[in-house]
Amino acid sequence: MSEHAHLTADQARAALAGADTARRGLAARGRWLATYFATFAVGSVVVVSVIGLVPGPVGVSLAMAAWVVLISVCVSWAARRPVRLRSEGRLHALAWGSWAVVYGVVLVTGESLGAGPSYWLPAAVVTAVPLAACAVLALRWSRR
Repeated sequence: MSEHAHLTADQARAALAGADTARRGLAARGRWLATYFATFAVGSVVVVSVIGLVPGPVGVSLAMAAWVVLISVCVSWAARRPVRLRSEGRLHALAWGSWAVVYGVVLVTGESLGAGPSYWLPAAVVTAVPLAACAVLALRWSRR
């Protein structure tokens, strides 16, 4: 017989309720993490648009100031989340590694071409794709 064969019905219900609470906590973490990545995706669109459309150091300064505020708020919020997804580290590495490559290519290409709004606006949306994709992955992984 199993060591759990002697559980009462109330004990079994309590154990199931605890497991359900843990599952809901992980799902909430996935939703929160998806919101986190989606927020950064929108922020990336804004930052790249400002860099590309506001000329010179003014645009870069405004964009970086906004980025610092966004990072400060989101990272402090993330630090207070007690539940972690099992694959969260890999998801962060995937999100930020792929975003950095796309962001770098977009900026170098746009600056070297002296591109205008017809380049910068679609390119800004492209920089959001890795972060938006990881937002979707966070939702999927939280349901496992």
